[in-house]
Amino acid sequence: MSESTQTYRVYSFDHGRKSVTVDELQAFSDDDAIAAAEAAGFGSQGEIWQGRRLVAQLEPARREA
Repeated sequence: MSESTQTYRVYSFDHGRKSVTVDELQAFSDDDAIAAAEAAGFGSQGEIWQGRRLVAQLEPARREA
């Protein structure tokens, strides 16, 4: 039996949450969705949702001094 993918929405926004973009991605699990969003560059600031469930909040990457 093969596992099916699920649809996740990635909301990316600026610091004031005034500019929002929405992208969809397919993943087998929450962890896969988070990894895919970060790999695609959505990790600046945003949220990952599956239906009405908040899966993760993406925080801006901290830069080393």
